[in-house]
Amino acid sequence: MIHMPHGWVILKFTNEYDVFFKIFASWRGGYLGGDSWRLSSGSYERPRLSDCSKYWIWHQTSGSCYKLAIHGENQYSSFTEIALCEILNASNEKRIIKRISMTELLDSFNNSIKPERDEN
Repeated sequence: MIHMPHGWVILKFTNEYDVFFKIFASWRGGYLGGDSWRLSSGSYERPRLSDCSKYWIWHQTSGSCYKLAIHGENQYSSFTEIALCEILNASNEKRIIKRISMTELLDSFNNSIKPERDEN
């Protein structure tokens, strides 16, 4: 399934065995529907730029694909911001979840600091 959110934020999840990245995706509602959000299943792979250079294409472990508008980073409504803050605050003590920019994500892959998966 392909998801095309109006706005998105990258979340880095770290535990003692693994590092992976998820997308907090948000959609603005219209007259008949409210705003909505979802958290992707996660990915260990680097996103790629679309042929038209307007979207990041990012496949997730569930098989779904997110088509992220280049200018959609950090775009969300006050409703979806509340959900994002709750997710971040839930892990605040252990610092398991960290919000990062697309630039930080790409730099981590460019500098060969790729997350290692524990295959055991």
